[in-house]
Amino acid sequence: MEFFNNTKNFGLMITILAVVDIVFGVIGIVKGGFSIAALGGILSPIVMVLAGVAIFSQTNGGIISFAFPEGSRSKFGALTGFIFAVGLSYILSLNIVSIILGILILIVGWIITNDTKTFVDSIIWVVLIVLFALIAISSIIVAFTGDVLLIISGVCSAIIYLTAFIYLLDPEVKKKLV
Repeated sequence: MEFFNNTKNFGLMITILAVVDIVFGVIGIVKGGFSIAALGGILSPIVMVLAGVAIFSQTNGGIISFAFPEGSRSKFGALTGFIFAVGLSYILSLNIVSIILGILILIVGWIITNDTKTFVDSIIWVVLIVLFALIAISSIIVAFTGDVLLIISGVCSAIIYLTAFIYLLDPEVKKKLV
């Protein structure tokens, strides 16, 4: 359980997954040619690399410091930084549906990091619990369906979302949201 309590491990898994996603993006460009969608496949994981490195090194996030309003050292700070980075990476994926989802994710990040605790925070906490559990389970399934890069991607993603799920159950984090 110590593995999940260390936010550095959370940052490391985010970084590894993002690097694998960059490799997938490069492969997509090589196989399918350059396009706006292919550019999004590179830009999106770059944001996640920045977030992962910020969480791993426990810094303020540099050019994405807005993603870490409480810093990256605490579980809540790492979790909210991850949520903001996911929202921004969705926007940078340059797909209209992803852009809309990214904006919604950024709004969720803003709601949970503002200093007011409302009923909406509790609803978001429940939705995130369910969402993170489902993504962790689906990531495990993905890990058994492909080549080496898909296995690495699936395992890292499962660990990331399982860690995020565990962080949501942490009393310190739960106190801020419920």
